[in-house]
Amino acid sequence: MLNWRITALTVLSMSLAACSSQPAPQNAAAGQSTYSDDVLQSSPTPPRRPSQSNYANHNNASGAQQQPANLASAGGDKTFRGEGRLNRFPDNIANSLRLRGLAEQNMGAYIRPASGGQPLLTAYADTPRNPASTMKLVTTYSALGVLGPDYRWPTEIYTMGNLAGDTLQGDVIIKGYGNPDFREGDFRQLLQALRARGVRNIAGNFVIDKTYFSVPNQGSIDGNEGAAYNALPEALLYNERGSCYEMRGKAGQIQRICPIAPRNSNDLNANLFGDFWRIWVGEMGGRVGGGLQVAGLPGGAQLVHTHHSTPLRNVIVEINKDSNNVMARQLLLSMGAKQHGAPGTTQKGASAVGQFLESRGLRFSNLRIENGSGLSRSERISAREMGEMLVDIYNSPYRDELMSSMAVLGVDGTVKNRMKNLAGRGKFKTGTLRDVRALAGYLTAANGQPYVISILHNDANIRATAKEAHDDLVEWVYFGGQNNVASAR
Repeated sequence: MLNWRITALTVLSMSLAACSSQPAPQNAAAGQSTYSDDVLQSSPTPPRRPSQSNYANHNNASGAQQQPANLASAGGDKTFRGEGRLNRFPDNIANSLRLRGLAEQNMGAYIRPASGGQPLLTAYADTPRNPASTMKLVTTYSALGVLGPDYRWPTEIYTMGNLAGDTLQGDVIIKGYGNPDFREGDFRQLLQALRARGVRNIAGNFVIDKTYFSVPNQGSIDGNEGAAYNALPEALLYNERGSCYEMRGKAGQIQRICPIAPRNSNDLNANLFGDFWRIWVGEMGGRVGGGLQVAGLPGGAQLVHTHHSTPLRNVIVEINKDSNNVMARQLLLSMGAKQHGAPGTTQKGASAVGQFLESRGLRFSNLRIENGSGLSRSERISAREMGEMLVDIYNSPYRDELMSSMAVLGVDGTVKNRMKNLAGRGKFKTGTLRDVRALAGYLTAANGQPYVISILHNDANIRATAKEAHDDLVEWVYFGGQNNVASAR
């Protein structure tokens, strides 16, 4: 029988009771923020990305405290404000909406050649609307500019105290810097580095430092706190707040524990501390005398090892193809910490997004950011602004990274089962909330012309069938907008 498993249950319970009294970090302000600061076919070669090194050598305690990105404002606003060839929906699309009991003025659409030129359609395109998860395109594009495609998040392990034989007379500290994808294998690498230093027994505590972000406790969008999509961000996010490990009871029975609910910090601490016991004690034969603490890195702590995440260009694939909310929120906080200093907050992140967009000559008066994932009732952008950002992406140094992260129409991600007749002809991001359906991305028409398509639909009567009207509009674009009739209605 593995006695460490029984001990782990006891220590875990005691440690969580102790850490539950830790005060929650306070944000500077709650609620939404404005952003201000007070590969498709026939695609031209994108501009060369400027040489940059947007992540530092993290082999020191201040590894993640980088210099802010140089995001000088481009000056004026290059957003196209003119009319399209059509400024109302063509009759067949209007009829498609009407058949589903949907008022056409509740859907904004903006369709423009990806390389520029007069839009094909601007219908109710300037009304600010809830974009749902298409907001992730704003966040991931901005992250490419602020952090850089090659950015890797560090996670560090430290010791505090002297080593006497194989016993550390003090604590082990794990400090996180917002890695959206820190998992068991990464954690094991840090503990293996500690073991390689000759440490077997830890006389003190296992300490978690999450001070790089300041995130207020927030309720879920729908009251379903245990749902994975409602997971809250953390500077030391582990397995996206999900983890399973096994404990052997006194009767020899194996109990599988999966504390995946993302309700509060204690759930996350349970996951991380439970796996610490399983790996350090169960697999590596070590011991620990103390319990779990949540605290900042003490002065004089000695860096043992730094783990670096997969590059940002890889992380955004999961964010956009699979619509991962908590990872998108990690990006927003990381941008805020880089541009305005730790701790990262949503307000700092929203400001960093605004700086980046203005550096691209995009001034979006309708943009409102709450958390950057689209899992929000207050985030806003207009269909024109979303479409103009897509045009800018297409003509930017980051086009390949961003477009490679989007779901391929009829092939994968959230559009795997849509428009199989146009499979492979488009790359899109979808958005779905109660009363909200959205679609934003790129389509190569039958004649080889690439278009940006932005559809933001907010309607209390909206149902899943609304996407059929959206698909009708995408097909209209594909066939060259052959029905260019928009009757006065």
